[in-house]
Amino acid sequence: MSEDEQVAAPVESATGAGPARTTPDVRTRFASMSLGVRLTIVSAVAVALAVAVASIGAYVIVRGQLVKQLDQSLIGQLEEIQFHGNVPVGPPSQFGGPPGYVQVTTTDGKRFLTQGEDVNLPVTAETLATARGAPLFYSEARVRGIHLRLVTAPAKITNTGQRVAIQIARPMSEVDTSLRHLRLLLLVVILAGTGLAAVVGLGVARAGLAPVRRLTETVEQVTATGDLSRRIGVWGDDEIGRLSARFDAMLEAIQGLQAAQRQLVADASHELRTPLTSLRTNLEVLSRGEGLSPDERERLLSDVVAELEDLSVLVGDLTELARGSSVDQTPEEVRLDEVAERALERARRRAPALEYRTDLQPTMVRGEPARLDRAIGNLLDNAAKWSPSGGTIELTVADGAVVVRDHGAGIPPEDLPFVFDRFYRSAAGRSLPGSGLGLAIVRQVAESHGGSATAENALDGGARFTLRLPPSPPPRGNG
Repeated sequence: MSEDEQVAAPVESATGAGPARTTPDVRTRFASMSLGVRLTIVSAVAVALAVAVASIGAYVIVRGQLVKQLDQSLIGQLEEIQFHGNVPVGPPSQFGGPPGYVQVTTTDGKRFLTQGEDVNLPVTAETLATARGAPLFYSEARVRGIHLRLVTAPAKITNTGQRVAIQIARPMSEVDTSLRHLRLLLLVVILAGTGLAAVVGLGVARAGLAPVRRLTETVEQVTATGDLSRRIGVWGDDEIGRLSARFDAMLEAIQGLQAAQRQLVADASHELRTPLTSLRTNLEVLSRGEGLSPDERERLLSDVVAELEDLSVLVGDLTELARGSSVDQTPEEVRLDEVAERALERARRRAPALEYRTDLQPTMVRGEPARLDRAIGNLLDNAAKWSPSGGTIELTVADGAVVVRDHGAGIPPEDLPFVFDRFYRSAAGRSLPGSGLGLAIVRQVAESHGGSATAENALDGGARFTLRLPPSPPPRGNG
């Protein structure tokens, strides 16, 4: 087998069994862990890094102090040599003791040892430069397996004036031993600190994430059961407390919307049942057609048409209410007095026997013209329904408010708080046409435009309804 074939063989055998399985990377594995485990890991790693940085700093400082002490002893020996003018002579020793191990190096690299010494210290270019007069320097070297600290200083031989470099070496055995013990101690501190940080971080994560777990359990239970009545019940000023409070408020709002939706469906079903039953009865009678005179047939057909019109109005009202506060069009600047005038024209056609008094002042608001027209029309229709024959309806528009007043019997005090509720009809109003949705639409339109709708009885008789909207500031002139 050639060399290329030998290199290619492992690749072929590794890929020949099929596509290699991809192992998730570190980020994917980390993201798949629970939040508590991730917080524990992050806190442990953060503490480990902090302790490691502090340990490295302490190690550097201690080593610097120990080396500084050793350098001071070397400088002391050097000063003694320079003061006495000769190199100390003593018994042979393994790189000196307190006197140190001394070597003299000339500018051409020749080395001279004191009596009893037999090991040459290393000579470098920097050593030769010092022999020629360069400043002293410190260095470290390993000779015969022993770690040495050296100081090299320039000097002159007294007799000849020859320039030399004096090298004094001291073993760093004690320093290395102390640093080795310090490294072991710092390693134990790092491991212990990391382990303690992991334990404390796990405890803190469990305690701190308890509201998050409750939030998660509540969301899962609401999703599984559809029970919107569950609450987290965690309060506080921190982020988790505010999140829990907002989530409880959201559940309460959704529950209210769901209840309102069910109530709307139930009320709509009840209101639709009566006209649909009447329609079916009249159509069944018309389909048989036996024994019906032309006048009776015409009356039944008129009833069917009227019921279909009422049903169309009811469906339209339900559609309007189902929209809620949604906006179909972009709000625009609207002349509220002009919208009221158009609604008044329709009201006059529907109830021509009534008298209408108006005070329409130019008023700008921001909203949807069609919905505002519908709301004002409902107020006018309601006033027409409760006005006596030949009565008067007053329509006023000013400062973002539309006021419609009739001169009928007024609103009974027990009905006044409920006149804007959906499908609410007073005892006197059940005999009149309508579905009880017109005023509910007025309030919904007002609230969707940031306004309000109110009802009250006038002091001199009749009812007064007010649709109040935030007025838009008038356009600024060009000076």
